Amino acid sequence: MNRLIALAVVTSFCALAAPGDWKMVGKKGEFGATAAGAVLDGKLYTLESTGKLYVTDPNTGVWKQLGKPEFGKTEWLHGAAGALYSIERDGNLYRINPANGSWVQVGEAGGWANTIALTDLEGTLYTISKDGSLYATNLADGSWKQIGKAEFQKTAVLAGLGGMLYSIERDGSLFAINPKTGAWKQKGAAGAWGPTIAITSLNGKLYTVESSGKFYVTEPSAGTWKQLGKAEFGRTRRMFGVGDKVFTLENDGTLYAVWVN
Repeated sequence: MNRLIALAVVTSFCALAAPGDWKMVGKKGEFGATAAGAVLDGKLYTLESTGKLYVTDPNTGVWKQLGKPEFGKTEWLHGAAGALYSIERDGNLYRINPANGSWVQVGEAGGWANTIALTDLEGTLYTISKDGSLYATNLADGSWKQIGKAEFQKTAVLAGLGGMLYSIERDGSLFAINPKTGAWKQKGAAGAWGPTIAITSLNGKLYTVESSGKFYVTEPSAGTWKQLGKAEFGRTRRMFGVGDKVFTLENDGTLYAVWVN
């Protein structure tokens, strides 16, 4: 009977949930050692500072370890083109098999050093380096080329969506970047997205959290936004768009599902 009551409560909550409402997934704090995370095929992959790689069903919080604990030097993790890709502190790029955690180096050693932001778009990995250069990487062989001029030094976060790249600079301004030429154009008012502490994309929209704890949805092509829910996301460390929800990982390692529709 207790299980039936609990199921009824959860079902009732989901039915009544409004945009910006959230609930904890899994146990409190169990993702506390997470150093990097990525989404691939509806699953959440996280790397701990211990080097352990985990795959999690974000709807239930059920997880399992993949492979050996050998990812302790990872700086960035991203899911694209059917695989996971990691960039280590020395700038090396690796392709990780999401089924078993096995990995292989891709491209030249150190080719992705000093990366400050990354995303993927239509199977290509885009990275920005500390000097402001934007690069497009062919994930099949690791070959890369610079796109446009080295003028993205102030980029805080980067997302790929609808054939365009979108960056939010450290002053909170949103820009649309042409992934073929590097030409960029401001969207919306200067500083309207600042200071953003986390970003993700989902179903054609951008979702951001500010240090104030406010959670926003943005129509990137128009540069318009609105707040969802209350200003209670100030402890968010990372965000992931999966299915029809956004999942936030807080500073204490707790995972939450946030309704956006």
